[in-house]
Amino acid sequence: MFVSGVFLAESAFYQVVPPLVPVFVAQTHMTTTEVGFLVAAYPAGILVAAVPAMALVARRGVRATTIVGLSLLIAATLAFAWSTTPLLLDAARLIQGVGGAVAWAGALAWLTSGASAERRASAIGGAVGAALIGMVIGPPIGAVAAQAGRGPVFSALAAVLAVMALATPPAPAASALSEGLMRALAAFVRKGRAVLGSGLLSSIGVVNGTVASLVPLLLARDHGSSSVIAIVFVGSYLLAASWNVLLGRVADRIGRLIPVIGGFVVAAVLLPLLPAISLLPLLAVTAVLVASVVSGLWTPTAAMATDMAEPGPSGHAVAIATMNAAWAAGGTIGSIALSSLADRLGFVPSFALAGAVCGLAAVATTAAYRSSAHADQPSMGDAPEWSRPIPPPF
Repeated sequence: MFVSGVFLAESAFYQVVPPLVPVFVAQTHMTTTEVGFLVAAYPAGILVAAVPAMALVARRGVRATTIVGLSLLIAATLAFAWSTTPLLLDAARLIQGVGGAVAWAGALAWLTSGASAERRASAIGGAVGAALIGMVIGPPIGAVAAQAGRGPVFSALAAVLAVMALATPPAPAASALSEGLMRALAAFVRKGRAVLGSGLLSSIGVVNGTVASLVPLLLARDHGSSSVIAIVFVGSYLLAASWNVLLGRVADRIGRLIPVIGGFVVAAVLLPLLPAISLLPLLAVTAVLVASVVSGLWTPTAAMATDMAEPGPSGHAVAIATMNAAWAAGGTIGSIALSSLADRLGFVPSFALAGAVCGLAAVATTAAYRSSAHADQPSMGDAPEWSRPIPPPF
């Protein structure tokens, strides 16, 4: 319950920006590229903090790491509440990303190291479902802040984080976690499934960054207000929360890869269509569907990576740090590169490129599935090993 609370709160802060995009454009005259930088600042902070967060879990334990992450989020949220220039806003979001990475590393290592291999995807699905509920809460908070002002709204949210930090439950002693960190890292990056899962999370990050940067501008182009933008993102994350819980259970029953292939194919088809839709209700529904499908892929891909972790919190901290870095790299690239492309050439090439990324991810997953099935040479009537629930790696 505590881990789910951490995920919910941190994710709510991550998703407050989309409804505020029209406000920032009006108040600070941000270009599309500058909006991309603002959206990219958060995943960039995650990327910067991924490895230090892993080391902090190994040296200080999951509880101390989670508290440090929450403390950074508190400070950054207060800075975001009262900043008035694009540079300060970007800096505040960068620090929020650092805090988010540290909090996620501690909390998720806490969760996955205590779950059995047979139940790990379900546990991740429940926590990610909570995170997506936080993403549901985030856009309305952004819409309220657009009307009432960022200062009082985000100061109140910083107080909520402070209460959570004070309520952190006990955890295993840190001394039990400090051994074998580099061995766990070296072992993790040598495993094909771990690399595949991290690569897929990077693809998800590209699409997430593109959606967060450009979909609000598409909706505003079609006369959508901050409230409409908030409704679209709320709808997408409500649906994605259900997808993650469902796909966590499916991935535990039939394996991780098959649900991933289908999700990426759907996203590859729908993403290039978004700029061509000029009717606001149809654009909103399509954006909800594609964003939810992509976010729903987080659970099976995260399970794919954590299945390959070494036993214990340190091993899972390595897996989570790698996952965070992969997603953050994709999110940073998607936000900046595709926003810059949209600034120069319009929305069509950017969304076409995002769709191509999803198509390539589906192809890569299919190739990995076939390669594994061929290598395993199953007997007649047996399913390929990667299509079955993945056994414990230890």
